[in-house]
Amino acid sequence: METNKAQKIAVVTGAYGGLGSELCKFIAASGIGLLLVDRDLEKSKDFAAELNKRNPAIVRDVFAVDLANHADIKRLTGEIRAKYSKLDFLFNNAGVLTETMQFSGHGNELHFEVNTLAPLQLIDQLRPALKNSDDGAIIVSTSAGISKGVEKLDWNNLIKPTEFKKLYGPYVNSKQALNVLTAALSSEIESDKIIIRAADPGPNKTRLTKGAGTPLWMRLFYLFLPSPDKGAKKIFDVAFAPEWANKTGIFVSDQKIQTLPASLADGEFQSEFLRRCRERAAIL
Repeated sequence: METNKAQKIAVVTGAYGGLGSELCKFIAASGIGLLLVDRDLEKSKDFAAELNKRNPAIVRDVFAVDLANHADIKRLTGEIRAKYSKLDFLFNNAGVLTETMQFSGHGNELHFEVNTLAPLQLIDQLRPALKNSDDGAIIVSTSAGISKGVEKLDWNNLIKPTEFKKLYGPYVNSKQALNVLTAALSSEIESDKIIIRAADPGPNKTRLTKGAGTPLWMRLFYLFLPSPDKGAKKIFDVAFAPEWANKTGIFVSDQKIQTLPASLADGEFQSEFLRRCRERAAIL
């Protein structure tokens, strides 16, 4: 088991490409050891070699995972915990934005599966290692500013939507669901000295924003979007900037804490939503 107590350790999902790569560069520059998690193991290994050239041995490990597969997430977290009994940061950065309606092997709409349920599983399953952090762990999940417009979440529509709209349909609902989980988890994990936040990186030049899952009219503006390092810095700052110190359960967008709509901020709704998500994410 890993015993290096001096260096803090951060797990980053979606570590290769776009926001993930730039986020890892910021983390590496701060001297924090990295555990890279991505679907493409070989590309992640190449990226790890690149990071280690800049900051020798900064990448401690590279892991592959299918975040739409509950059993594979359990395998991943088991491997991480077997090697690292203490973690200091978890960046739930991975996400999907699809062109058409798709479902996971568990019967969940794919955006909800990967953008909402997968981060919850990672948080729950890595929690024993996160609570061992000497100074208290920090979790930051990548959300989306456009999710602010979602005022209600219908459970059945999250799992099996009745209609599909690019970006403004299941995707945006999954990100608001992630914001709700961030708020719902905050009081539960506070006893373990774990802080949790959601961060909006804003639109950036990434594979998602130029992909077929983005409406055509938005893709026309791709060249005018900021480079992904700008969005990655926003995610990084939500973890480390002093203005967010000790604040938990928050969603930060445009450098402000965004308030959830009343129906989604209700404590009873959040508790029931969290329960249902855990039930839906169970390994059957």
